Amino acid sequence: MMEKTMSCVKYLLFSFNLLFALSGLVLIICGGVIQGIYAEYLDFLGDQFFNIPILLIAVGCITFVVTFFGCCGAIKESHCMTLTFSVLLAFIFIIELGAGFAAYLLQSEVRHIIEVNMEKGLQNYETNGHEGVTKTWNIVQHELECCGAQEYKDWINTTFSSKTFSVPDSCCFSDVQGCGEGILRISESQARKIIHVNGCLDKLEHLIVSNVEVIGGVGITIALLQLAGLLFACGLARNLKKEYETV
Repeated sequence: MMEKTMSCVKYLLFSFNLLFALSGLVLIICGGVIQGIYAEYLDFLGDQFFNIPILLIAVGCITFVVTFFGCCGAIKESHCMTLTFSVLLAFIFIIELGAGFAAYLLQSEVRHIIEVNMEKGLQNYETNGHEGVTKTWNIVQHELECCGAQEYKDWINTTFSSKTFSVPDSCCFSDVQGCGEGILRISESQARKIIHVNGCLDKLEHLIVSNVEVIGGVGITIALLQLAGLLFACGLARNLKKEYETV
């Protein structure tokens, strides 16, 4: 009976390790995709957001290494390797819990961080030494179909539009050179026919928060899977130790 139980636990642990390898791949892919998205908006987000996808990729790679110990420990019925697998899995589990908690706290600060950086970016648009901010504004306004932070009139009193009363061409429907010139001189009803008048703050916040929620969902699912694997690994390690002591 003991041998059947051991065999069952061993093969269950091996199956969990295959799932761990798959989960590691999912983490790496998610991290890579999100890193690509965040890279475009880095000037508005700050380094703390860019660390999230890097952490996902790192945990995914570590998961692959840990899976090796789990598979070898299960197949060879090695108490040492199974115990090592359990410790490493517990370490990853703690990291994921900490990352999830940090992401939850960061989620509440998303709007404030973006708003502050956007306000700075408005004044630095197309000024010397701030080419990155200019590029980020153009990407955000073009891709999210918006203009300014709260609305297109945010461009009033900025260095960029102080003389020409213009908004960036990336605010326009057509996005052709010079399409944003003089927009701040005409009425809002006229401007609506040429540019996107709604601000970018709400849209970028929604994009970032939705990504954080996806990260949280994936992280929780994988963490629960790893917790189950940790319990199986501990059970197998304990039984292997008893069997070794009996022999």
